[in-house]
Amino acid sequence: MISILGNLIQILAILSSVIAIILSHTIYGRRLLYLSCFCSIFSFILLVYGFIISDFSIQNVFLNSSTIKPLVYKIAGSWASHEGSILLWLCLLSIINCIYLYLSPVAFLFNNHIDHLINRYQIIILSLLQLMFGSFIYFTSNPFHKLSFTPAEGLGLNPMLQDIALAIHPPILYLGYICYVVPFTVSCIILLINTDEVNRISKLLKLAKTFAHCGILAMTCGISLGSWWAYRELGWGGFWFFDPVENISLMPWLSAIALHHTISITIISRKFIYWSLNLSIITYLLSILGTFLVRSGIIVSIHSFASSPERGIYMLIIFSVIALSSIGLLAFRQLTIINRPLMFKERGIIIGNIFWLIGLLILATSVLYPVVRHLWRNELISVEYQYFIHSFIPVTIITTFLAAIFSVPKNCRKYIVTLVLAVLLTCISSIKVSYTIISASAVMAAIFLILQMLILLLTSSNYFKRMPPEKTMAMILSHAGLGLLVLSCTFNGLLQRETEFIGKVDDTIDLMQFNIQLKDIRFAKGVNYYRQIAEFWIDDNSTHKITILKPENRFYIIEQSLSQESDIFSYITHDLYAVLSRVDEDVVHAKIYYRPFISLIWLSAIIIVSGLLISLLNTLFCSQSDRQKDKHGKTVEA
Repeated sequence: MISILGNLIQILAILSSVIAIILSHTIYGRRLLYLSCFCSIFSFILLVYGFIISDFSIQNVFLNSSTIKPLVYKIAGSWASHEGSILLWLCLLSIINCIYLYLSPVAFLFNNHIDHLINRYQIIILSLLQLMFGSFIYFTSNPFHKLSFTPAEGLGLNPMLQDIALAIHPPILYLGYICYVVPFTVSCIILLINTDEVNRISKLLKLAKTFAHCGILAMTCGISLGSWWAYRELGWGGFWFFDPVENISLMPWLSAIALHHTISITIISRKFIYWSLNLSIITYLLSILGTFLVRSGIIVSIHSFASSPERGIYMLIIFSVIALSSIGLLAFRQLTIINRPLMFKERGIIIGNIFWLIGLLILATSVLYPVVRHLWRNELISVEYQYFIHSFIPVTIITTFLAAIFSVPKNCRKYIVTLVLAVLLTCISSIKVSYTIISASAVMAAIFLILQMLILLLTSSNYFKRMPPEKTMAMILSHAGLGLLVLSCTFNGLLQRETEFIGKVDDTIDLMQFNIQLKDIRFAKGVNYYRQIAEFWIDDNSTHKITILKPENRFYIIEQSLSQESDIFSYITHDLYAVLSRVDEDVVHAKIYYRPFISLIWLSAIIIVSGLLISLLNTLFCSQSDRQKDKHGKTVEA
C-alpha cells in the first residue's frame, strides 16, 4: 500500500510541476506549485513511515533496515541509500520553496506588470527544479520500488552509519545546500528583469540574504557534525583528512562565506551586485555538483556509502542544464552598475573573497582532476595530503590575516602592537613546539585575529559597560571562532602522537608521559550486535590521573559485519583515544592516540555557529521590522 501510494504521489508531483509551468501566468500556477511541493514532502514522509513500521515489501526498506534496529537508525536508514537521500533532497527543496513562495514580496500582490513578471519567473524556475529532481527520482531512483515478495527480515544498515552524529548530519547539511535555491532564484530573476524597472529588487535581495544566512548556518553545523562523526567512528583519530567528500562539502561553504560577506553591502548600497549574483549561483551549483559527485559513485571515498554510477549520467544532465542556463544569464545579461568609492572594510571583503575563491579552486582541482584523469586515461590517482598543506593551508592563513586587519577600524598603531604581540606569543610557544614556516604563520595569524577580536569586543562594548551591536557581536564570534579553529588545528597537527599496542592482559607500553596497561578483555551483547571489549588503563605520570578506555569490536547480527567502536576521553587540553583492531586468542592489537586541543576544535565550531546564529536572528528581526514598516506605510497611504 505504501509503495502504490508513494508512486501515485510522485506522479502527481511531476504532473503538477508541468502544469504549473504552463499556467505560470495565472494564479493557478502558484497553487499547482504548492501542490507539487506538498506531494514531494508527503512522499518522503511515507518513505520514513515505511522504515518505522519495517515494511520490507519496499526494496529500499529491505536493503537498509531491520526489525531489531533502534528507531532513530530506522528513520536514518530512509536517507542512507541513493534513492532515499535524493528524495530527502527533494523534500527539503519543496519545504524551502513553500517558505520562499509564502514570504515572497509578490506572494499576494499583483499590482503591476513587474509583480506579475517576478511571480511568473519564480513559478517557472522553482517548478523546473521540482520537475527535474522529481522526474529523476521517479524514473531512475524510485525509493518505492516494490519487491515481488515480502521478506520477514531486512538486511540492516551499514554499521558505520549507526551513529547519532551521522543520523542528523545529512539532513542538516542538505538543508544548508537547499537554502541557496532562494539566492539562486532571486539572482536569475534579477538577471531576467531590468533592475532599473524592478521596485521590489531590494526586498528580493533581503529575502535571499535571509536564506543565505540560514544556509551558511546549516552548512557549518552539518560539516562540523560530519567532522565529529569521522573523528569518533572512522578509527584513525582524525577530524579532517582532505578526503574528496570532505572537500566537496567544503567547496559550497567557501563560496557561501564569500556571499555572506557581500550580499549585505549589495542590499544597502547596490555595490558588489555582480559578486552577489555570481556567488549565489555558484553556491547552488556547487551544492548540486557535490550531490552528483558523492551519490554517483564517480569518486571513491571512505565517506561514500550511497552511490549509483549508472544513474550518475542523469544527475550530470540535470546539473548541466541548470549550470548552462544560469551561467548563460550571467554572461549575456547586462546590469546597471553603480560605481561608488569603496570603504576600508569593503576593500577587505573583495580581497578576502578573492582568496576564498582561490581556496575553492584549489579544492575543486583536487576533486575533479583525479576524476578527469580516470575518465580520460583510465588511471586511478589520488591527491596527496602535502598538496593541501602547501596550497590550501597558506590561502587559509592569508584569509585569517585579512580577517584580522579588515574587521576592525583602520588604526596602524594598534595593528602593529597587536601583530608584535602575536609574533611574541608565537616565539614563546616555540620553546615547547617545533614549527615549520607554514605552521608558525598559521599560529601567528590565528593569535593576531583573536587579539583583534578581543580589542574590538572591548571597544564596541565600551569595556563591557554595554552590549555590542548584534552585527558586531556576530562578527566577533565568527572571526574569533575562525582564529581558534586555525590555532587548535595547527597545534593538534604538530603535537599529536600515537602508538600501537600488541600484548596480553597486564602488559604495558609507554606513550609520552602516559603508561598504558591492558586490564581486561570481555564479551557482551548489545541491542543488535555482539561486543568484544578491551579495557585499557592509562596512567598520566605527570598528574597521576588514570583514564579508563574501553574500545570495542562490534559484530552486527543482521548485517553480518564487523565494526570498530573507538573510545575517547576528552580533557580540556587533549583527548585520549583508543581503537581495538583485533584479538588473536589472548593477544590484543590496538592503537592508542594522543590528540591535543580537540576540545578547542569543537568549541571553535560552536563559537562560529553562535556568531552565524546571531547574524541570522538579526537578519530575521530586521526583515520583520521592514515588513511592519511596509504594512504601516501602506495603511497610511490607504
